[in-house]
Amino acid sequence: MRQNESPLTASAPPVRPVAEGAVPERLVDVDWLVEHLDDPAVRPVEAGLDSTAYYEGHVPGAATLSWLDDLHEADRRGVLSQSHVEELMSSRGITPQSHVVLYGDGDNMFAAYALWLLRYYRHGPVSLLDGGRRAWLAAGAPLASDVPPVSASSYVSPGTDETLRATRDLLLERYVGSPSGTALLDCRGASVFHGRAGSATELPVMFHRLTGHVPGARNLPSSDLLDPQTGRFRPHEELSRAMADHGIGPQDEVVLYCDVGQRSALAWFVLHEMLQHPHVRHYDGGWAEYGSLVGAPVSR
Repeated sequence: MRQNESPLTASAPPVRPVAEGAVPERLVDVDWLVEHLDDPAVRPVEAGLDSTAYYEGHVPGAATLSWLDDLHEADRRGVLSQSHVEELMSSRGITPQSHVVLYGDGDNMFAAYALWLLRYYRHGPVSLLDGGRRAWLAAGAPLASDVPPVSASSYVSPGTDETLRATRDLLLERYVGSPSGTALLDCRGASVFHGRAGSATELPVMFHRLTGHVPGARNLPSSDLLDPQTGRFRPHEELSRAMADHGIGPQDEVVLYCDVGQRSALAWFVLHEMLQHPHVRHYDGGWAEYGSLVGAPVSR
């Protein structure tokens, strides 16, 4: 291989440069990750609905996270506690200094949720692989079937960054109705947003009773932010225009939600990590919580 030759196969599709519309190292491409597979500071992590795809083949050296089994509290609804995040990262051999590169299936939405969680707990270097598992496979990048040995670490989080999260009480107090200076984005599909259908999947963490959306919310399905052919993010100018077209002003305080935070995490990544909007909160309780509240206003 020539010194400047791509490590991928000659037939691999072109990959958009890492820095286009992204803070360097917050969004990385397949070439970048291939070139850093032997870097001990870089730790790939596959985050999917569960770990089925991981065991069929994964990025060499990658750990696995199951959205269902690892990224929710086992005995209550709610974001993982700090102690459980520390236990989880320690069990995967991740340290606060590890550059975690997250990727997965499902259009990367579970990986984006894991990234938001790490940002919430103030992990240092953390990135999303543009296009996720789909892009990795399409590029003909190397796959491993073995589970790499792990030396447990002693992970300690510095605590939460509450500017990244919207709670139920904050949503009701500040954002319902989308008053001046705020914006709400509902990242579910249009039929669910308008109350014509319930969630396609009723997982235990998604039970709710009402259909519709939070008053004042605008509908921007997270899938609209991706190129349907490649699964990678649309160009920077298209993402910026999509946010502006949905009423996001440059200084608005924005809250994003979906059912339980997985789709909205992808849109949160676009707005917070790629477009560098200064005030973006993720309502991880989502419609599963809001749609079950007694007395909360609902629009259809």
